[in-house]
Amino acid sequence: MATKLSTRSLSLKSAENYIDTFTANTNDIEIQYVFVGDAIGANDQATTTITDSKFDTDDALSRIIGMKRVTGGDLNVVIPRVNWETGKIYQQFDPTVSTDTLVSNTSVNDLTRKPMYVITSERGVYKCLSNNSNGLSSSDTTSTVEPSGDFNTSNGVISTADGYVWKYMYTIRDNNKFIDSSFMPVATRDVDDMSANTVYGNFNLNNVGVKEGELTTIVLNNGGTLYRDLTNVPFGAFAKGETMLTLQTWYLTHTSLSVASNVLSANMSITGNGIAADTIITEVHNGNNNVRISKAAVTSSFAANVTLFSPKTRIFIDGDGTGALANATVNSTGVIDKITVDTVGTGYTRANTRVFGTGSGATTRTILPPYFGHAFNLGQDLGANSVMIHTKIGELDATEGNTIPTGITFRQTGLIRKPYKYGSNNRSSSANNVSANNAVGQVTKLTVGTGTGYTDNEFVYQGTSNTIFTASAQVLRTVSLNTIELTKVVGDFKVNEFLVGDSSGASRTVTSTTTPEYQPQSMELLFVENSTPTTRTESQAEDVRLVLQF
Repeated sequence: MATKLSTRSLSLKSAENYIDTFTANTNDIEIQYVFVGDAIGANDQATTTITDSKFDTDDALSRIIGMKRVTGGDLNVVIPRVNWETGKIYQQFDPTVSTDTLVSNTSVNDLTRKPMYVITSERGVYKCLSNNSNGLSSSDTTSTVEPSGDFNTSNGVISTADGYVWKYMYTIRDNNKFIDSSFMPVATRDVDDMSANTVYGNFNLNNVGVKEGELTTIVLNNGGTLYRDLTNVPFGAFAKGETMLTLQTWYLTHTSLSVASNVLSANMSITGNGIAADTIITEVHNGNNNVRISKAAVTSSFAANVTLFSPKTRIFIDGDGTGALANATVNSTGVIDKITVDTVGTGYTRANTRVFGTGSGATTRTILPPYFGHAFNLGQDLGANSVMIHTKIGELDATEGNTIPTGITFRQTGLIRKPYKYGSNNRSSSANNVSANNAVGQVTKLTVGTGTGYTDNEFVYQGTSNTIFTASAQVLRTVSLNTIELTKVVGDFKVNEFLVGDSSGASRTVTSTTTPEYQPQSMELLFVENSTPTTRTESQAEDVRLVLQF
């Protein structure tokens, strides 16, 4: 059976393409509106279930009260917000693990395990490169130190006192409107065209710290056995320039290790007074306990004095980059617990890590970054696949130029595209960049003669009865003594005919009708969600945030 994979990169590209349609050529620009609607359900709440059926979509479209046009500045790619918290385990980046796993909790029952990225109290976003483990989830440790710093600190590779290693990605500026308690924005760009320090939209970015082939993490697949890290190992006197040292026989007798090869091994590192930096053991001779080193001694030892050296298990990184240095942590039983990268290397497209020491069986896996480096493609790095649309209704004035009423309660928000002018049957009359108003009212307004008042939310109709009618609607509100606004309109209301209220019993003559700007059923419903009731007042503006997943 064939296997198919649709990656998050495809979803990100779809999200970016969606945003681009709002800044396209004037003739091709996308016309979409965020709307608020009056979906009434039980206990004054919105209906609980919406299906992708013609009935439900038409019902949602017919209940729209008003709409605000979406522009390019109203959209941004977002990811779920993950606040840094002490005592949590953050997954470390690993190219062998699915992006879905890395950017979500690995288990719904494990409340301590978090995705591989965080936002800090200073609004910096960081990607976890190492969680101070040996690479196995069972040994992951909790984070107790909040990361800080940017690309000015070690090219953005931040090591904290709890053993975590983070990569600084970007900072979300205070005026960024796409951050809330559930989501946070991502700057979606490559760094090729960025200067060293750039304010990009509502983000602080920097391309200096984006380094190709950063080697920051080595995973330990197997800790092996019989490895030793030693201190105070005694050697006899030696002269400057010598490369042969002699292990003291009494040390072998005292430790019951018998021969030099039980203590030392070729390719181990060795440090101590008189030993040059980065010196390794090249040969070990059991017959005379002689040990050859790779670099000549830089000083002589005092005659007849014993010199104490520290032979250590050596981590050798073999690859096409430069600069990476690492060390092993060996426990008291001779097993390697983890490998720590002391110096971050760069320029690696391939790398193998080899362990040299007295033991055997240790195996490793070297983790390399995405091509071009961490933080080059921020959206891809963080598994972004969603877009937030954020707009304000009543931003300039509460009624948006008398198009969206106040004093009403909405229980539904959503998104539509490509509306047609009311009453139009011409396909070419859909809204365009010139004709599409910024704010649109979608209620039907009736003026009626004197008589008993209608009740908000009641069913009204023209016709013989509430089941045999020529037109019907739901009362949104009474505007004045002789004016009412309606939603969920079916049919056309006739002037000089009675409008009957099903629950109030009111029966008043319609004297004029004002239709909405757009034909409700002509619009394409892209997204809708029910919410708790929100009442619009003259003194407030409503933040509307919709998150679309691609």
